[in-house]
Amino acid sequence: MSQERGAFLSSDLSCLKVRVGCERCKLKRQFDGNALIDRVGRNEPLPGLLTRIAVGLGCDLNIAPTPNGLRCAMRYEYPTGWDLKGLR
Repeated sequence: MSQERGAFLSSDLSCLKVRVGCERCKLKRQFDGNALIDRVGRNEPLPGLLTRIAVGLGCDLNIAPTPNGLRCAMRYEYPTGWDLKGLR
């Protein structure tokens, strides 16, 4: 985890499967962590990466403010027993 930004970075995803899902549109996807690093670089904060993934999948609710006040509901989905502390 980057001490400067206080967020996990894309480099923390090395050798992991990254699962995302949206509660609002019922979208679920899985990505290879190494492929994401190759695409966005090693220093992308995970909150920003999630936004990039959502936009790349066609979500237009990341544009603020939206006319109807809705926000994107894309989230990282963690497998049972997955421990974020193990990424440090």
